[in-house]
Amino acid sequence: MKTILCVLAVFLGSFSPAHSDWVIIQKTVTEGQEKETTTKIKGAQARVDVGKEMSVITGAEGMQMLMHAQKVIMEMDLATMKAALEMAAKASAPLDKQAAVKPVATGQKERIGEWVAEVFTWDGPLGKGRFWVVRDFPKSAEINAINDRLGKTMGSALAGLAPQAADFNGMVVKSEMMMTGKSVSTLLVSAKEQEVDAKEFTAPEGYHEMKMPMLPGSK
Repeated sequence: MKTILCVLAVFLGSFSPAHSDWVIIQKTVTEGQEKETTTKIKGAQARVDVGKEMSVITGAEGMQMLMHAQKVIMEMDLATMKAALEMAAKASAPLDKQAAVKPVATGQKERIGEWVAEVFTWDGPLGKGRFWVVRDFPKSAEINAINDRLGKTMGSALAGLAPQAADFNGMVVKSEMMMTGKSVSTLLVSAKEQEVDAKEFTAPEGYHEMKMPMLPGSK
């Protein structure tokens, strides 16, 4: 499913696990549908709430996707996720175009809320986009390093899905991307260090398990 691949790519590119607990709030627009996305981070664990409809919980063992209206939980272990992403990336782009593509600085600067950001563009095998980057965002180096470490754990295919966080040498506060034919934009509302309850990373009771849809190219 292109939708699942797009969600995984944007999800892994838009949040950044750090050593401290973090709560990051973004406005996300997918195909014209705006939602508030809240990311809660504790160590190597992260939970992303996309509006009130869906949550994604990820950690060292894999990923859980919660569909709240249906009270459904879909799970994928780390090895399966890594293999599926590798196969999906190869199926979606020719093998000779799998090399990672670096974002390019345009030399332009724009004000995004309270920040003055540098504008970057990116054109990779599975998508393209524009990114607004704040160089002096607090702790951005630590945040980016841990984010990229997670991406490498998931597999080398992610390097072609979206730019690596460390490529920007700063914090992405706004992005506009076209991935697998879907438009997705994000705008950072706030990023705060604050304690996150460990219970946030446990699926609620009363949810029933459903098989995760197959990613394109997987068997």
